[in-house]
Formats: sequence, structure tokens, C-alpha cells
Amino acid sequence: MSDDPALKQYTARIGTVLRGKWRIDSLIGVGGMAAVYEATHRIGRRCAIKILHPEIAVSKEHRARFEQEALAVNQLGHPAAVNVLDIDTSEDGSPFLVMELLDGESLGKRAQRSGGIEERELLRIVSTVLEVLDVAHGLGIVHRDIKPDNLFLTSSGGVKVLDFGIARMKQGGSVRTRVGSMLGTIPYMSPEQIAGREIDGRADVFAVGATMFRILAKRHVHEGSMESELLIKMATLPAPALRTVAPSVSPEVCAIVDRALAFDLSRRYPTARAMREDIERVLGAKATPHAPVPVSIRADVSSAISVDGPTMAAPAPDEAMQAPMVTPAPDQAMQAPMATSGRPQSAATSAEAGSNSRFLMIAVIGSVVLVVCLAAVFFVVRSGDSAEDTRESADDDTSREDKASGTMAASSNTSTPSSTAGPSSTRRPAPNGKYRLLLKDGKYPFCVTSKLKNAYPVRTNDEGVKVCSGTPEGPIPVDGLKAYHPSEFQWE
Repeated sequence: MSDDPALKQYTARIGTVLRGKWRIDSLIGVGGMAAVYEATHRIGRRCAIKILHPEIAVSKEHRARFEQEALAVNQLGHPAAVNVLDIDTSEDGSPFLVMELLDGESLGKRAQRSGGIEERELLRIVSTVLEVLDVAHGLGIVHRDIKPDNLFLTSSGGVKVLDFGIARMKQGGSVRTRVGSMLGTIPYMSPEQIAGREIDGRADVFAVGATMFRILAKRHVHEGSMESELLIKMATLPAPALRTVAPSVSPEVCAIVDRALAFDLSRRYPTARAMREDIERVLGAKATPHAPVPVSIRADVSSAISVDGPTMAAPAPDEAMQAPMVTPAPDQAMQAPMATSGRPQSAATSAEAGSNSRFLMIAVIGSVVLVVCLAAVFFVVRSGDSAEDTRESADDDTSREDKASGTMAASSNTSTPSSTAGPSSTRRPAPNGKYRLLLKDGKYPFCVTSKLKNAYPVRTNDEGVKVCSGTPEGPIPVDGLKAYHPSEFQWE
């Protein structure tokens, strides 16, 4: 690690003094936007100093976002939000925040170190987080990056919510950060946040649910081998029910997580407070395990479903039939053999055996028919997949040919005829078969390549034209591109 040039750049600050009063003692950690150090004030007070990376500091937007962290935290005034003591600029022009120095570890590190977190402890942690978010949302502040690494567990048993640096804040009716910008950590981002749509506190509620899902199931809501695949799954597919991937989690907690992760905004918790109230009800019910009480978990905004505690399982029909015979009275137990006649029992047994034989024969015939039907369906689907693979391979070959021809044309400075003039004529037409429009609810949030190798957001340019932005070929107009269906994860 000592040979890493980037790390050397950050460790070079150790021993220096900021603004003649803060001595940098050690490096705590490095993130995408800033490095955090342990420091000591000249009067002896220890603190943490967060310094924006020099290459990030050149951006006015990033500087404003960094400075707004101090503004957001000070507006909150909540003890569970990390306290910002000062904001200044270093001698080399990098903005820095002076914050309280915390002793402990993040929720993510705690879960990794201990192999998991007990359900009740997680509920207590999340309840505090939701309390902070409730206050923030009331002030028009949306955190936008709730995740295990931004939830800090202090050695004294407290909880601190970190990193309001990308929070969306409303001031005087206007949004501080640019609407539609996709900021956050993909595995914890809500579908509307990934799509770049307007968000509110329900995006944070989704992130809290994704955090609980990660800790309880020991996996993310959706997973993919590539970031583009994960991006598309998070934007288009509902979260799996927690019970299906973590069957040991209690039903009432599964109900809370599932509602927090609802893909449809109208089915998600409307506020952080509503989710916290359900968690507090579960904690209250679990406080008396010897006297279980049904816990009411909201199913939607106006109604509630009743989820029983430890007594949800009902006896099986056979067990219910046999229950009276398990604990007979002493006299009945002695007289039972004498009161039972051998002939009626034999007749009943014969009738039962005949009935069982008929049922067995019907079951065997039904199983054979089912297997035949499934085999037929399998071969039909397999044939369709083979044909689809052939078409996709042809599309990929066409894409490569188009790309090669486009490169040759560019190198020889040969321009293709175009009926449009002006800036639009400089755009390279979309290569045949290389890009598709991701179709979801009649909208196109992304352009994707075959087999989800890459995903690019659909944006409206200055001329009002919808284009695939960020592609190697430059902005590509979406007109004429074919659709792509995420439910199938294959070309149309």
C-alpha cells in the first residue's frame, strides 16, 4: 500500500498544519470525493477533518455539494447526525470540514466482522436512522446515499448518520443540486433515483430497506456481474421478497423490509416516520416474548395487515385430527382396546386401502401427463432460444461490421450524406443492431448493448432531442432504435 502514488499523496499531509491551528495526525480513510484525517487543534481538541480531493475541488458543483454537508447537518441539529464544527479552505485551495471524531465502526464493518447483526439490534439502529431522516425530510433534505458504510456505530452504543454531501436540499423553493442527476450508490438506490426522476423522502426509505436487506440476507437486493446489469435490474425489477432469500427472518420484519422496497411508490412507506412506527411496534411486541401480541404492519397508506408473532404456524390437518388421541384420560386409555371391535376396524382398513389405491393411480397418471407437458414446453422454449441466439449473434456481427466501417470512414475523412444541417449533422447515426432502448412502463430510461455489456442514460440535449449520452460514438439519437425488454434480458 505504501507504493500506491495516490496513497502517498494523501499520507503526505500527515504532520502538516491547516490554517495554523489543525495538525494532521493520521489518515482515517479515503473516499471518492474526500480523504478523512484525525487531527488535533492547537488547544488540544481532537477532531476529524474531511478534505476534498484537489481534482474534485476544481468543480464548482462538487465544492458546493461538499459545503452543503455542513449546512445540512447544522440545519438538522440532531444528535445522531455527525456534528460539523467548522468549514474552511486549506492552503492549497482544497475545502475541508472539521467534524467530531467518532470512535467505533460502520454498520457494514460491524456486520462483516461479526458475521451478521442480530435482528433486534438492527431494528434499534434503523429506528434511530429513520428518526434522523424524518427530521431531514421535514426540512426538505433528502440524504440520497443511505447505506451500511454511512451508518456509524459508536463504541458507546450510539448511531451516527454520515455523509450528507450529496443530499438534495430545497432552499427558497429551488433545489440546490441539479434535478435529474444520478447520485448515490447503485445497490441502495431507488428505481426513480436511478432513472433520474424527481425524488423525495421515499428514496431514503428505499435505501433503508435495501440496507436492512443487505444485512439480513447477506446479499444485495439485486446483483449483477457488471455495473450496467445491476443498474438495469435496480431500475426495472422489483425487489425479491425478503422471506424468499432469508427464511430465518421473522415475518413482521420481512413485511417491513418488503414494503420499504416496494417498486411502486404508492405501495412504499409514505414517510420515514411511518416506517419507524412499524419498527417500534415490533420492538415493543418482542419485549415480552412470553406473551406474544399480534403486531400490526402497514400494508398500504390506509389499511393494515395483522402479522402474528411467534404463534403464526397452524397445526397440520393430520396433527389436528390426532391431537385428541395424544393425551387421553387414564380410564379412556385403558378401555380403548376393549371398546374397539376387530371386524369394523378391518372393514374400515380395507375401504381406506381401496381408496388410497385409487388416489395413488390417479396421482401416477397425472404425474406422467405433467412430465410430458413440461418436456414439450421445454423443447419449444429451447427452440425459440436457439433461434433468438442466432439472431443476436447476427446482430452482434452486424454491429462489429458497422463499427469497423464507421472507424474506416472517420479515418479517411469521408462524410456520409445527410438531409439535416447544423449540429445534428455531426452526430453519428446509431450502429445497426448495437443499441436498444430499455422499455419500462412506456419509458426509455437507458440505452443498452447486447448481453447488457453497457448501459447509457437517455437524456434530452440542448436541441430537445432525446439521445443516448455517454456512448463512445457520442450522443446517439434514440429515434429508430428498437426496444429491449428487461423481463426477458434479451434482444426483442
